[in-house]
Amino acid sequence: MIILNVAVPVPVNKTFSYLPPENLPDETDLTGRRVKVPFGKRTLTGYVLSAQDGVLPDKPLKRAYGVIDDFALINGETVELAQYICNNYICSLGEALASIAPLSMKPAKRQKKLSLSDCGDGARSVPFKLTSRQQNAVDLINKSIENQSAQTFLIRGVTASGKTEVYLNCIEKALSIGKSAIMLIPEISLTPQFVEIVKRRFSSCVGVWHSAISATEKYKLFTAAKNGNIKLMLGARSAVFAPFEKIGIIIIDEEHEHTYKQEQKPSYDAREIAAWRSKYHNAALALGSATPSLESFKDALENKITMIEMPERIDNKSLPEIKVLSLRNKYRGSGMLLNETIEAVSAALAKKEQVIVFLNRRGYSPSIMCRKCGCVYQCPNCSISMVYHRNPDILKCHYCGYEKKLPVACPECKSGEVAVFGAGTQKVEDELKKLFPKASILRLDSDTASSSKAYENAYKGVKELDYDILLGTQMIAKGFDFPKVSLVCVIDADTSLYLPDFKSAERTFQIITQVAGRCGRGETAGNVIVQTNYPRHYAVECAQKYDFASFYKEETKQREKLFYPPYCDIAKIAVRNKNEERAAEDSENLFKFLDGFLKSFSVSLKLLGPSAAYIPKLNNTYRKHIIVKGVKDDILKLASFAAGYSKRFQDTKISVEIMPSDLI
Repeated sequence: MIILNVAVPVPVNKTFSYLPPENLPDETDLTGRRVKVPFGKRTLTGYVLSAQDGVLPDKPLKRAYGVIDDFALINGETVELAQYICNNYICSLGEALASIAPLSMKPAKRQKKLSLSDCGDGARSVPFKLTSRQQNAVDLINKSIENQSAQTFLIRGVTASGKTEVYLNCIEKALSIGKSAIMLIPEISLTPQFVEIVKRRFSSCVGVWHSAISATEKYKLFTAAKNGNIKLMLGARSAVFAPFEKIGIIIIDEEHEHTYKQEQKPSYDAREIAAWRSKYHNAALALGSATPSLESFKDALENKITMIEMPERIDNKSLPEIKVLSLRNKYRGSGMLLNETIEAVSAALAKKEQVIVFLNRRGYSPSIMCRKCGCVYQCPNCSISMVYHRNPDILKCHYCGYEKKLPVACPECKSGEVAVFGAGTQKVEDELKKLFPKASILRLDSDTASSSKAYENAYKGVKELDYDILLGTQMIAKGFDFPKVSLVCVIDADTSLYLPDFKSAERTFQIITQVAGRCGRGETAGNVIVQTNYPRHYAVECAQKYDFASFYKEETKQREKLFYPPYCDIAKIAVRNKNEERAAEDSENLFKFLDGFLKSFSVSLKLLGPSAAYIPKLNNTYRKHIIVKGVKDDILKLASFAAGYSKRFQDTKISVEIMPSDLI
């Protein structure tokens, strides 16, 4: 009797046995395919790890309902990688497999088959003379590709130094020797620009993978990559799982970005997955950034990975001059833009040049308060202020999505003295329209760009000079290349500077440097204005001088003193319950249990907490955090004990995130 060994995406780290579906030919091999199976009262999708002759157990086995795929979706590498994820990110094998070969993928009813001829005859050569720095980078990486050595490179290149051309040359090399390539980018907003560049170079051999594509499109892409009908997968974080069988190079652009870390379970890091696959395939791994993560830079300094420096822009164009203005000079009641900023925007517009205005806060105003009694309008589901949005006038919670109309009177004292405080992109847009009525303004944030088509239209509009001013949040801070942009204005550089997180200074330095790099890329020199309340903070001062080395030195001094990465590994254990007292009580009990474990087994780890999360209540759920610092292997042991201990709780949920992107 054939028995199927099936991994099911549930938080139980074991596999389950089923009989094959009825009326299936005996010779059908289901290994590697997805099947629908009964699981308790539910029907779930599982992954068949093996299908072998076996003896029926005493307890009768349930029968799988049906087969989803016509071919094996997963193979030996997939299962090994899933096991790696399972061991390193505290999840089950089935949950790991669901990340690699998504459950949501489904075959189209009428599947169009791609043929190899769709890819043309390989890469299209585009005449382009590389600089000596670019040529050096290409030579080093291509040697690794040729030798099939799993070598990791950190390309530290200033903005507009030509990193993209290096990537393309290395991809071309991999394709020329019959290998495939994966290129990761941090934001879906960058997809239209990169697709245009990459497809121009490599014809239609390119697959584009991100969260906005449909389930059937994902299945089609997955199949094409597996069959070798596409050779290059371009996309966001999960594109790292592209099922190529012969990988020559994996590229991670803007490798410092936190978007490469998955927050939901399993909380994998695409950079670590890329390193694993690089070793498995003996492929080169190239990490690129003008502002590398401290962890990657430290690895390069210690010769664990190979550093490639690209310190000049193409054609020796100068980096934009950054001018820092103190917001403390702004008088009460004035707008968000200081006079000097207004004058700079006016001058740029007068010369028919484009301007980028950056503020990493959407909505109209982040806080609504009654002047009379001090009542702050908070979300009823989350312990966070609701954000005021215009057109229509509503209050929104940016965490749970709750909305309500803007009250005319205060709900507490009934007075009409309701005032808005602070500013988001909507308010800045209104201010820009009043100051520059003849300018064409495009606002790009998650309120205006809800689809990939919106990103594409925005990119084309700015590129084709339909807009004079591009206003937006962090999605405009990286990757975009607009030659006519001569001025960048950072309205408030402090939005991330004093968040209660050990990476706040690093993120501030990175965002200023990255957004500054969006200007001065064409014939016109660039200028940057940074408005801040803390002009003497080392993150701002170092960003003003593009001085990564000094920032790294100061920041690592702080991290080492406080024992934070890159001087240790770290985990965040979240304890959640809809009852506030239960959340507090269970988090205390868990902390005592873990503390006792450390003392009993003499494990050298540091426990912090339990403390309330930065937003203590989210979606009507109270959250407590326990932070663990130390060596990763010890953290993983402790984390598995924490997961086991959670079975004692009825309603309390515990999640463990290894090397989280933040602690808030």
